[in-house]
Amino acid sequence: MFILKIILGISFFATLFTLLMSIATFFFPVRKPVSAKFLSDYKVYILMPVLNESSVIKKTVDKFFDDSYFSHKNNVHLVLIDDRSTDGSTDILKSLNNTYKNFHVLKRSFPIAQHGKGAALNAGIDFVRKNNDWDPDKTIVGVIDADASMEITDINKMVNVFDQDDKLAMAQSRVAMNRTKNWLETLQDFEFLVPNSLLQNMRNNFGNAAGAGNGQFFRMSALKERTPWGNALLEDYEISTKLLVNDQKTTFVPDILVKQEPVSNVSGFVRQRARWAQGSLDCLKLLGGKTISSNLNFLEKLEMILFMCSTLLSLIIIITNILSLVSIILGLTIVNYSAPWWMIATLILGLAFVVFSVIQYYRFADISILKAIGCIFYFYIYMILIIPIVFIAFWNFITGHNSWDKTAHGLKESGN
Repeated sequence: MFILKIILGISFFATLFTLLMSIATFFFPVRKPVSAKFLSDYKVYILMPVLNESSVIKKTVDKFFDDSYFSHKNNVHLVLIDDRSTDGSTDILKSLNNTYKNFHVLKRSFPIAQHGKGAALNAGIDFVRKNNDWDPDKTIVGVIDADASMEITDINKMVNVFDQDDKLAMAQSRVAMNRTKNWLETLQDFEFLVPNSLLQNMRNNFGNAAGAGNGQFFRMSALKERTPWGNALLEDYEISTKLLVNDQKTTFVPDILVKQEPVSNVSGFVRQRARWAQGSLDCLKLLGGKTISSNLNFLEKLEMILFMCSTLLSLIIIITNILSLVSIILGLTIVNYSAPWWMIATLILGLAFVVFSVIQYYRFADISILKAIGCIFYFYIYMILIIPIVFIAFWNFITGHNSWDKTAHGLKESGN
């Protein structure tokens, strides 16, 4: 009973903290928009790992080199790292290789291939170092997934972000989905556009903006290690944390947008999020101690450690919400029984957080009121899905299952 009270107490205060911080972040100052002017003294390399992306890769490359690319001045190179694809992606890349200027394809083979996204990105940065004759301080390296797209004007904006601050090591763009055709896709768009963006804006004000997969950019001179990306399944958060604990500066840029393909079915969503949840545990194991002993301030350390522990905290909160709901139902149906006030408060606080976030989504994403109301229900379905996600993540972490369970993209995924 004592352990249960501790769990319930953690959940109550974690839910209260989440709600208060969400409301507070809404009032935090937001970084001012940046110019999209072309800066001729900078060069940009976009690294794009490719593993079995035959259904999307041609469309992604053609979209990157569209009319916008050629109508705006830029100095951007696209580097695709083929990590030993077996679905025909390699043949597609061969056909594209001579089509565009500033387009490069790296082919990886066994035994070094298919050891995770971090290893593929390390191969990409090695290629840039060997072929780049530009000043490393004015060479910007971006990471965009094979299912994603970013306007060339936004890439130029990102260059201006680095030009405005010569101490900046990493900048993270805002992420959104490129479609919302069903409830699961809408949920992911809501998650990235509102809770994730509010969290990143809070980190900006603390000073510890984090990597979030798509749309990460780095100053090449800041990537001092031979292999900057590690083996954690959350390689984006891992590299930004390594930069922060080494006193490097990071930022989140909300007016620069990268759009990615959402996961369209529940099984794929659970696999993806289980990998991310396990990745946060990897970061806790690899970087938790270094984060605590670093020169970061208290708020930065607190937020980063809480994020690394988010897998466990999410499970505690969900179990508590279920227990609270059961307790309230019993209170309504059984004589001489009433649910404890803090159980009721936990549910109300959780609902208040969801409603607040959905209101922001309605404001920012220009969606219908019905779709916004639907997001409230979608969020609670998401909470139910977190239960298997967390158990899978813990099981894989404990048993040492660290393979990169890659998300499927394109027609094969969306057709399910």
